[in-house]
Amino acid sequence: MQRHIISVSSITYAIKGRDLLRKNGYKSYIEKKTNSNGNSGCGYVIIAFGNRDKIKNLLLVSSIKIFEINSIA
Repeated sequence: MQRHIISVSSITYAIKGRDLLRKNGYKSYIEKKTNSNGNSGCGYVIIAFGNRDKIKNLLLVSSIKIFEINSIA
């Protein structure tokens, strides 16, 4: 199952997105964004497992603002 790292602008969007994904049957959780040095950044990511396009569309139609999505096999 593919893992997706979804960057969002705030903890509020991260919580709303995680809860929405869980409600729709996707395993997901929140992490503090880290930079290339491993230090915490000023943002949050949702880690989600499943179909990228379905996850993205679900978040977008629910007005969750996404900065980027990185997929890891």
